[in-house]
Amino acid sequence: MPAANHRPPPKPWPMKWIVAAIVLFVAGYTVVNLCFRKSGRPYRPYQDAQDRATTARLLAAGWQKLPVDARRPAEKPASDDTPAAITRAAVGLGPDLATKFAETPRLLASIDKVVAPEAVAHGADYTAYFTATLTTQKAQVGDLALYRRGTELVLIPTTEALPGKELMSRWSDSTYCVNFSTASLPPGRYQARLVAKGPAAAWSFTIK
Repeated sequence: MPAANHRPPPKPWPMKWIVAAIVLFVAGYTVVNLCFRKSGRPYRPYQDAQDRATTARLLAAGWQKLPVDARRPAEKPASDDTPAAITRAAVGLGPDLATKFAETPRLLASIDKVVAPEAVAHGADYTAYFTATLTTQKAQVGDLALYRRGTELVLIPTTEALPGKELMSRWSDSTYCVNFSTASLPPGRYQARLVAKGPAAAWSFTIK
């Protein structure tokens, strides 16, 4: 009969070495992440696929995206320019654009007022002011896109949630300024549309 094995069981690692190993791992991971992480926004597979699908549909339908600047809130300065006549158009994106977006943009609740010039010199910036109402005071205007097809121009302001659960916009409506260059647009008469969930604001202006 073999002799009994009286070797004592192995002792567990001291806790200090376990802690030291964790610290070294976290430090090494942080250094590698900071040194080799790509700059820019994080990869979003679903959102990126939706954006690519939308871009492809818009291009196929003849729409192109133009650079535009937006400021918020904005105070409209005094101006001697003749204002364009503002009318109302279809609700939402309208039938010409609604089917082109893979994911429906989060639009403002309504466009309440627009002040825009009736004419602008070619090559100058075209500046319009609009007052809009948010769908909720827990949101803010996040982005404003400008699309062109021929002599049609469509401005699409979208909303985004405010960071944090307790933050709220002070007012549900504010005035914004939109500005874009006419250098890439040939002279002529243009039809502009500013969309929201409610009826869009529409007007015409001339690039001289």
